[in-house]
Amino acid sequence: MALDSLTSLTVAQEGPVARVRIGHGEINLMDATMMGDLWRLVNWLRSPAGSDVRVVVLESANPDFFIAHVDLALLAASVENTEAAVGSFQDLVGAFRALKQVTVGVVAGRVAGGGMELLVNLDLRFAVTGRAVFNQVETGLGLIPAGSGPQHLLHLLGRGRALEVILAHDDLDAGLAERYGLINRALDADAVGPFLDRLVTRIAAVPLADIAEVKATLAAPDIAAGLAVERSAFARVLGRGTAVPTMQRFLAAGGQTPDGERRLADLVGELDAGEPA
Repeated sequence: MALDSLTSLTVAQEGPVARVRIGHGEINLMDATMMGDLWRLVNWLRSPAGSDVRVVVLESANPDFFIAHVDLALLAASVENTEAAVGSFQDLVGAFRALKQVTVGVVAGRVAGGGMELLVNLDLRFAVTGRAVFNQVETGLGLIPAGSGPQHLLHLLGRGRALEVILAHDDLDAGLAERYGLINRALDADAVGPFLDRLVTRIAAVPLADIAEVKATLAAPDIAAGLAVERSAFARVLGRGTAVPTMQRFLAAGGQTPDGERRLADLVGELDAGEPA
């Protein structure tokens, strides 16, 4: 397996199943290192070397965080070339959606921002009751989600709930995420392993060519126009000059630290209320 260079991901192949464990720092921050590793993973799965894989399971080695969110330093640095930077991220998460293999996300901790946008591009999503927490946090940081999140949240949740999730930038637990349609199922911790073993075994029995055909029949409508709107809107919002100071206040208040990220919704709510960081 030509994935020995990965530092934020660990990949173990068990026949037609590849199990990917995310382990990167204290909060699984989606920084340049993780994005590079995700690209390497996708390229391996698209190559002849990965052609034996039929199911890819992504989970975290960190019980508290699936993926915190995109590193704010990357967002702040994109001011000069925003649309290109956003387009590159859209390409990354979209590459997971376009894989022939079935991709499965298992969330047993917090996931927010760009981590959410990766998650909604996976084919199947499951969450551990009492542990999983979801937050599309960008509007609380003076930004808007633009990594395909709005397109897929609209499709999964409907317009009203998508607006609620994006604009309220608040936590959703596993039960609410299931009711809203963000995930396939919320499962008790002791039920996750047996359920996934059965599910993955059954899917992996289907030939890869047939999996690809089924995915093609369920392809979402062309979202290229919507992605272009996201890129342009993100560039306008970031270009207004208020997002970077807000992100700096977030960092000063404890953002991108384990303690701060565990109380992400409350921390961002304090920024909303204008409380000093």
